[in-house]
Amino acid sequence: MIVVATFENHLFVELAISALRQKGIAPHHLFAVPLDRRTEPPRLLDTIHRADGLSFLDLAAIFGTCFMLLGSIYGYVLTWGPIIWGIIGAVGGIGLGLLLTHISHPSRGERKDFLFRFSE
Repeated sequence: MIVVATFENHLFVELAISALRQKGIAPHHLFAVPLDRRTEPPRLLDTIHRADGLSFLDLAAIFGTCFMLLGSIYGYVLTWGPIIWGIIGAVGGIGLGLLLTHISHPSRGERKDFLFRFSE
């Protein structure tokens, strides 16, 4: 049996799909495709009320925090001290995170939404 239904892209659709998966329906039997294409470019920062799943600063914040922590820890035994090495680690981690995010995401012209790849 095949059931076809149209819904507005909303959080409740995602909750319904996850509830169907918990009921025992295999993921390869479910297929959800948004009916409207994204016309606005992805935002640099997500907000609490509006998140598109494409945050460019998450990885930079994670790497910046980790490298700052490592720089301040090992800065006690290095020459310039923990504050300078913490700042160097934070700047290096943020730069590495931004570089990896830029490399992993294609440019805006080439990027298509993940679900649209399967529907075309």
